[in-house]
Amino acid sequence: MRSHLQPRRPADRVGARVLLVSHPVGRQERVSAYLADGAGGVPCRGSGPAGPSTRPAERTQPANDADAEQTRVLLDRKGPAHAWLPAARRARGGDGTGGSGLARARGDRVKTLFYGWKVTAASFLILFVTVGVGLYVPPVFLVPIQREFGWSRAAIAGGSAIAALVSGLMSPIAGLWIDRYGARRVMISGSLVMAGALYLVSRMAELRELYAFTALAGAGLTCVAWVPNQTLISNWFTRKRGLAMGIALTGIGFGGLAMSPLAAFLIERFGWRNAYVILAAIVGAVVTAVIAAVVRDRPADLGLLPDGLAAPEAGSGSQGTAGIPRPAGQGLELRAAVQTPSFWLLSACHFLWVFSNMSVIQHSVAFLEDQGFARASAASVLGAMVGTSVAGRILFGYLADFLPKRHLMTTALALHAAATACLLRAGASGAVACFTAGFGLALGGAAVLIPLLVGECFGLLAFGKVLGLVMISATAGAAIGPVLTGHIFDTAGSYRAAWLLHAGVFLSAGILVQWVRQPRPPQ
Repeated sequence: MRSHLQPRRPADRVGARVLLVSHPVGRQERVSAYLADGAGGVPCRGSGPAGPSTRPAERTQPANDADAEQTRVLLDRKGPAHAWLPAARRARGGDGTGGSGLARARGDRVKTLFYGWKVTAASFLILFVTVGVGLYVPPVFLVPIQREFGWSRAAIAGGSAIAALVSGLMSPIAGLWIDRYGARRVMISGSLVMAGALYLVSRMAELRELYAFTALAGAGLTCVAWVPNQTLISNWFTRKRGLAMGIALTGIGFGGLAMSPLAAFLIERFGWRNAYVILAAIVGAVVTAVIAAVVRDRPADLGLLPDGLAAPEAGSGSQGTAGIPRPAGQGLELRAAVQTPSFWLLSACHFLWVFSNMSVIQHSVAFLEDQGFARASAASVLGAMVGTSVAGRILFGYLADFLPKRHLMTTALALHAAATACLLRAGASGAVACFTAGFGLALGGAAVLIPLLVGECFGLLAFGKVLGLVMISATAGAAIGPVLTGHIFDTAGSYRAAWLLHAGVFLSAGILVQWVRQPRPPQ
C-alpha cells in the first residue's frame, strides 16, 4: 500500500504541522474530497507563479471499513510533505467536515463568550437597582416624609431598622428556597414582592403602615439580592469565581452612588409618593425582565460546565481539576456544615466584621463634623468610601482566584484596623484620605471574600442555606455595633475609645479566620 496524496514538489519541506493521510489504492479522489474546502478544491504547494491550484473532487464515502482513511498528525516534520492543511482552515471547518471532523476531534473549538459572564452582568444590574433602592434610597426620603406627617426622624428611621432585621432573618429561609426551587424563581418572586412593597409605601398614611411595608420590602430584597446572586456566581464559576463575584458585587457600590441622586431628582420633580411609584416600576419591570431573560440557575441548565470548561478539563482525576475547590453539586449538607468548627468560626468572623464595619460607617460622618468638617465634606468622605469599595471588590475577588482566601480575609481585616486607627489622628494631614482609601478597599474585599469562603469550605450542595445562616450573624452585628458605639460616645464624650475598640475587633476577626479550614466530606 502506498500513499496516493503527493505534493507537486516532493522536495518541498515544511517546518509546521503536516497531515499525513494514508488511503487504499484507487481512493485518491476520496482523499481529495476529504481535504477539499467549500470551493471544492485542495490547494497544492509549488503550483507555479499563478499561485496555488486546486484539484476538483467529488464528495463520497468509503465503501467499507477497510476503505476508511487512517489519519495522524505529525508535529515539526522535517521531510517531504505528503499533504498539508493549514491549522486555520481546520479550525474553521476547511477539512470538508464543516468543523465537526478532525478539528473537533483534536479539541479545536471556536471561542465564544461563556454564558456565566452574562449571568454575572445580570447580577451586577440586579444588585445595582435593588440594593441601591433598598439600602441607599430610604435616607433620601426621610425629610420629605417628616414634613408631610410630622413624625420624628428616629421613628421614620425605625422603618429601615425593621427592614434590615427582617432581611437578616429571611436569609436562611431564602437560602432554603433557593436550594429547593432554584435562584431564578426565588429572585423573580423577590423582585415582584419588593416592587409591590415600594408601591404600598407610596400610599401609606400611618407609621405602622411604614413599618409593615418596609419590612415586606426587606424580605423581597433578601430574595432578589444578597443570597441568590452570590449563589448564582458560585454555581457558574469555580476557577474564576473570585473575579466574577467581585464584578457582580460592584453593582452594590455603583448602585449606592447612582440611585440616591436619582431618588433626590425624582422627589424634587414629582414628589416623594410618585418617586416611590417610579422606583417600584423600575424594580418590578426592569429587574424582573433581566432575571427572566438572562438568569439561569446552573450551567447544566444550558448543557455547560462551570467556567466554560470542556468535559475533559472538568472531569475528575484529570489535570483540569487543579485549582477547583469542589465540583458543582458536591459539599456538605446543612446539618453537617453546622457541626463543623469552620462554620462557627466564619459566623463569628462575619459578626465581628459587620459589628465594627457598620459602627464606623454610621458614625463616621458625625465624627468628622465634630472634627470641624462641613456636613457636605463629611458626607463626601462616605461617598468616596463606597466608591473605593468597588475597586476593593474587583481587586480582592481577582486575587482570590490565585491566593488563599483566608489570608486575603486577614489582609482585608488588618487594613480595616489600620484605616480605623487613622481616625485617631483625623486632624493630621492625609489621615482622612488614608482612612477613606483603606477602609473602602477593605470593605469591598471582605464583602467578596465571605461568600467565597463559604463556597470553598462547604461546597455548593447546600450553599444557599449555609450562607443564609452565616448572614444571620451579620444582622446581629449590625444591630448591636452602632448602638454600642453611640453609647460609648454619650458616656465618654468622644469616639476615641470606640475607634480603639473597633480596630481591635477587626484584628481579632483577622486572627480568627486563620483557623477556618475546609472540612472533610463525610465518607
